[in-house]
Amino acid sequence: MASSSDTKVLIVGGGLGGLTLAAILRRLSIPCIVLERSQSLTPAGAGISLAPNALHVLSQLGIYDQIQKEGQRLNKMMVYYNETRWRTLDFTCVEPKFGYPVYSIDRASFHLMLYEAAGGEETVRWDSRVDDIIDDFQNDRVAVDVAGGKRYTADVVVGADGIRSVTRRILARNAGLEGINTIQFTGRVHMSGYSKPLPNLGAEDLGVGNWLFYDDAILTTWPCKDNSQWFIGVKRVPVGEKEPDRSVWGTATQSMVNEVYGERFHPYGKNRKVKDIIDNTDRVIASNVFEEKDFPSMISGRVVLLGDAAHSMTSFFGQGACQAIEDATELANALAAHYNSPSSSRLLDELNTYATVRGKRGKDLVSFSRIYAGIHVARLPYGLGPFARRLVYQWMPEWCWMWALEWLYGYQPTIKSL
Repeated sequence: MASSSDTKVLIVGGGLGGLTLAAILRRLSIPCIVLERSQSLTPAGAGISLAPNALHVLSQLGIYDQIQKEGQRLNKMMVYYNETRWRTLDFTCVEPKFGYPVYSIDRASFHLMLYEAAGGEETVRWDSRVDDIIDDFQNDRVAVDVAGGKRYTADVVVGADGIRSVTRRILARNAGLEGINTIQFTGRVHMSGYSKPLPNLGAEDLGVGNWLFYDDAILTTWPCKDNSQWFIGVKRVPVGEKEPDRSVWGTATQSMVNEVYGERFHPYGKNRKVKDIIDNTDRVIASNVFEEKDFPSMISGRVVLLGDAAHSMTSFFGQGACQAIEDATELANALAAHYNSPSSSRLLDELNTYATVRGKRGKDLVSFSRIYAGIHVARLPYGLGPFARRLVYQWMPEWCWMWALEWLYGYQPTIKSL
């Protein structure tokens, strides 16, 4: 190879999970490098939801104040069936119970926060497409080759490169399983965007989101800074249509979203129409929804997976990023334990413990997300979907919501060495 660069931890992927891990390792003085195939930090996605199970560690990293400034705390969710309001759910009780509220924030703003916390250009190597990973136990280092001929070496390689992880594909190929696919298309397409502040809304509307169930579609709008709205619509793909081979559509426009939702009711539209929000949006994204159908091990030798690379899930409850942040925290703790008392056996023991604990949590979340999605879109076996959705969203008392969220929001990983 043409050149070489060494570090302790190589992170493949500069998304939210990879940058969270890099930011924690930086605080722990554990050298790391992030390899990101993109050429620069550019806006991607629309909004993102940050729940108590992720906010604790983000507070430890010192960026919670920025989240409070740039994001919007969720206070209420209004639930509609067509134009009939079923109820209003109070979310202000989340913070007293779990220590933190739920925040919605522009994904690009949050990505930038993590990038800076990780050390920016000192840590991230842009335009670094990984071609191969060589984990030969006869060598004391793992080697990673990137396009252009550069080789990096490290004690550990972390695949944090998303649902179509090249790290996972290389591991499968090296194990003689080339072509293996453990994700499946759910038959749904998410259309989302992040609007400008809506001038027709006032202070009383800050922090109020909306779940809207229509006869043949659903839409969610999450409240963001200054009464901006992050919207997510779900469209079913016609039966028999070819399964897509990519996640994010190459192009998405306001007219595409308006074709599905534009004339439907929304309480925050100036004319009570969804198109009033869509037409006030600069960035629109359409993405096919995949989820894990099988769970490969999160570890192979000295290569370990994190986030969607290990356990992709539907986004109906907004936990994808939060789970990547949980993974990053627990993996950083495992690496810190190793480097506090370094040995090859200690490293493998710590990585295996991480994989066992996080693998179970990931499976639980994927299962929860799948069931919740079925309730949300009213599609469950034996025709129970409409009844289950009404039970959860119209009749279930708020204390029961908080009880049901205990296992999710009450789990708050901590950076042990800080």
